[in-house]
Amino acid sequence: MISIMLANNETGSIQPIKDLVEIAQQHNIIFHTDAVQAIGKIPVNLNELGVDILSMSGHKLYAPKGVGALYVKPGLEIEPLINGGKQEFSQRGGTENLLNIVAFGKAAEMVIQNKGRVTELESNRNFLKNELKKLIPDIVINSGGVEVLPNTLSVTFPNIRAESLLLEMDKQGVSFSSGSACRSGSSKPSYVLIAMGKSEDEAHRSARFSLGFGNTRDDLITTMKILKDVINSATENIRFMACR
Repeated sequence: MISIMLANNETGSIQPIKDLVEIAQQHNIIFHTDAVQAIGKIPVNLNELGVDILSMSGHKLYAPKGVGALYVKPGLEIEPLINGGKQEFSQRGGTENLLNIVAFGKAAEMVIQNKGRVTELESNRNFLKNELKKLIPDIVINSGGVEVLPNTLSVTFPNIRAESLLLEMDKQGVSFSSGSACRSGSSKPSYVLIAMGKSEDEAHRSARFSLGFGNTRDDLITTMKILKDVINSATENIRFMACR
């Protein structure tokens, strides 16, 4: 089996799943795609993609955490995750979490309602990107030149350690993510960014901004003002504070 993400969670880059599926089919290989990041952000058509298996998670659609869905192409048999009961088409025995399933269904309806707002979401992402370039001319936009999700912006700061910057920004009420898992106690750089050819130092200077439909242009203006103040007032801290 081949398993490839439809859209990367760190950089937002969209993979050519349809083309890859065609190659897999030539060799009779089952193809699974992780569409968690893509669902609700870009159109996802099972017939066009041609995948055998597709997984998604509710929390990326504004549903509660802990609920998801797995599409399995008709006629394809897979090993049950949990044996016993006949729930979930005999693939996962145990009482279903009906409240979360209903919430997931409602969130799926919201995806259709928010379809017309994706352009606004992308416009806000591009506004943030342009403002970052104005504030920090040497900033590098990761996954530049390829198709990316409309809400995701991955950047590499020059001479600024992203983990330290996000800690300073968090104190001011602004949250984003760094390229390494500082909060989990690991100081290892992102393997995704390393695989893209970045050095460990560059990976540690990278961060991801992820926007939602609830973010407004005023939010982004405020974010940029806070970022400018933090960079100007705490340069030593954000450059040299290490992961703990």
